Parts: sequence; C-alpha cells; structure tokens
Amino acid sequence: MKIPNLVFSTIILFLSNLIVRVLGFIYKIFLSKVIGEAGLGVYHILFNFLMICLALTTTGIPTTLSCLVANKKALNDKHSSNVFFISTLYVAFFISLVISLFIGFNSSYLSIKLLKHNNLTLFILAICPAIVVITISNVLRGYYYGLKDVVVPAIGQLLEQLSRIIFVFLIIMYVNNKSMNCYIALLGISIGEAVNILFISACLYRNSNLHNNYTIKIKDFYSASIETIKMSIPITCNRMSNILLHSISSMIVPSRLVLCGLSYSQALGMYGVISGMVMPFIFLPFTLGSALVVNLIPSISQEMSLGRYKIVIKKVNYALLLTFFVGAISSLFFYILGDKLCLIIFDNALAGTYLKAMFLVPLFMSLNQTLSGILHSIRKEVTSSIITITTMLIQLILIYFLIPIPSINIYAYIYTVTIVSFFTCLLHIIVLVKALKAFKH
Repeated sequence: MKIPNLVFSTIILFLSNLIVRVLGFIYKIFLSKVIGEAGLGVYHILFNFLMICLALTTTGIPTTLSCLVANKKALNDKHSSNVFFISTLYVAFFISLVISLFIGFNSSYLSIKLLKHNNLTLFILAICPAIVVITISNVLRGYYYGLKDVVVPAIGQLLEQLSRIIFVFLIIMYVNNKSMNCYIALLGISIGEAVNILFISACLYRNSNLHNNYTIKIKDFYSASIETIKMSIPITCNRMSNILLHSISSMIVPSRLVLCGLSYSQALGMYGVISGMVMPFIFLPFTLGSALVVNLIPSISQEMSLGRYKIVIKKVNYALLLTFFVGAISSLFFYILGDKLCLIIFDNALAGTYLKAMFLVPLFMSLNQTLSGILHSIRKEVTSSIITITTMLIQLILIYFLIPIPSINIYAYIYTVTIVSFFTCLLHIIVLVKALKAFKH
C-alpha cells in the first residue's frame, strides 16, 4: 500500500491550500481598504452568486473525472482516460458557457434583483467570463488529481491567487478611480484563473498521457459524457442542496430568534457572531480534510478498479484515523482555549462561549467530509447524497421549531448542528461498514 504517496500528496495540497488561504486573507484586507464598505458588499453578493452558478459545474464533474481517470489509469487504459478527459472538458465548457450567456443576457434584471440598482449591469457582466474559466480550471485540476499528480494543480492555484492579487493591485493603482475598484476586483477573478489555465495547459502539452493531436470518436464521446454526467449528478445535487439549505438557514435564524423576545438587531448580532467569528474556526480543520479527500477519491477508485479491496480497507482506515485525530485535536483545542482565542482575535467573549458550545462540530463535520469522499470513491455517491440532504432538511426543521423557545434561543442552532452532524456521521459509517463487509466476501 503506497501510503507515503498519499501522505505526500495530502501534505502538498494542504500546504498550497494554507498559502492560498493566507494570501486570500491578506487580499481581503486590501480589498476592504480600497473598495469601501459598499463596494465590499457588492463584491461579496456577486461572489456568492458566482459560487452558486459554479456549483453546477465545479462540484460533481471534476470529482467524477478524477475518479474515472484514476480507474482507467489503474488499468493502464490511456485511451479511455483521455476520452473521459476530453469529453468532460467539452461538456463542462458547454454548460458553463450556457450559464454565462444566460447571466449576460439577463444582467439588467439580475442587477436590479441582486444589487437593487439598474445601473450596475457592468458588475454582473464582470463575473460572466469567470464562470467559464473557473469551470475549465477545475476540470483540468480534476484530470491531474485522477493521474495522482497534485504538484501541477497546487502550483496552478498559487499562481492563480498571486496573479489575481498582482493584477488587481496594479490596475487599481493605475486607474485610481474608487468607483471602478469593485469592477476591477471582479475581473481579477477571471484573470487569475486564466493564468492557472495557461500554466496547466503548458504542463498538459508536455504530458506523455495526452498527445497534442488526440482525437476521439463520436460514440466514445457520447458514452463517456453520459457516464460522467450520471455519476456527477448526485454529487452536484448534494452540493446544490447544501448551498440552498444553508442559505435558507441563514435567512430564517434571525427571524426565528425574534420570536423568542429578541429585537431583530440583537438576533442579527447573535447569528453574525456565529457565522462571522465562530464558523471560520469550525471550518479550520477542513483545510487538511479537503486536501485528504482530493487525494483519497482517485486513490481508492484506482484500487477499486483493480479489485484490491484489502488495500481499499487499509486506506479507508488510515484516512478516518487521520481525520479523527485532526478533528479531535481541534475540538479539544477549541473547548479548552476557545474563549481566549476569540478574545484575542475578535475581542468578543460571546464568540468564545459559542465556540466552546460547538466544540464537537469540527470533529463530526471533518469525519463527514472524509466519509462522503470515501463513499463517492466506492460508487456510493447516491446514498451519501441522500443521507446529507435528508439530515440537512431535518436540521432546518429542528432549527425552525426550536429556536423560538426562549430558554434555548440561539443554542437551539448550536445543539442542532452538533446533533445532526453526529447523526450524519453515524449514517455514513453504517453505509461504509456494510460496503466494506461486502468487499471481504
């Protein structure tokens, strides 16, 4: 079992993700100073809208591609691997182009609905090219993850972040027009991803797995596209439902808090502390988890295609132990030092109280992230998606009915998230154990 390779790949992605997050944090500080509060509000509204649009093309499709390419690589089937890559690239490009054109043609309407102003269509148009280039970038990364080569995507992500920051900084300094700064920042998203695509494309040109004049038959293209779409739909639906349900949750929590006797400003403040101060800490372990999952899915898929079920079980155990260790350490750290941490960083004692109350959430949510990735790699993506969507709906219902109770108010949200994440973890484990038992027979 090539655990050292899995560890090396995970470390590479973890370090690149960490550097990108640090650069992103510095970039956000810069943006907050140059585009002002109103501009920052417009930027985040459009950025969140962009993420919703991209959920259709950048969640299930690249993950599916990495899975399928890993399968074919294990069988030394370069032709099928290339067919899946080329067909996925075309399909993803077509879908993203349709979405981009739809948004472009309806920019005036979206400007009124999202930004409450009909003269900001230029800002809507600025994110249209980003939909296409980010989609292509994710497909290219998915292909390399399938080949178990994480160095190229890691360098590409760093170049993307650096080029975006440099472009935005230089253009803002050159133009020196505050009203245009938000527009420049939105354009910077596309510029950064375009640099990433150029770098990965240059690496592809030198890739021995893919010839420059490679062609595929229409029949192969059709079969590969159908298989990719069929496998990616559950993962995409899972992601879309998560975005939708989280959005609904963020809207109903303040209004339900009002029913327990709080003013709306107090309710917004309570939820703002959790979403803006506590949740960034809760999601901190995900930096390692996301790096692990990206490597784990193609790695396990490869062993599955070769029928090496004992190695699959060992890799699953290894991944879960690593995730449990990181999650448990994070939970313990937040429980012991959560209040001091929030006082030092945010100067907010209430955030520390909430963080201590949610100390088990990082453990269960990290395990769910890894478990979900494992289930996707062993072709249990439909079951995993059903579990996630069902438990999210249960969480939404519980939040709706429990938050208005005066004696628990916002703690209903905290306890519900904790219990539901544990319950989701338990269901994932049950499905995984049954699947692994089947491998032994």
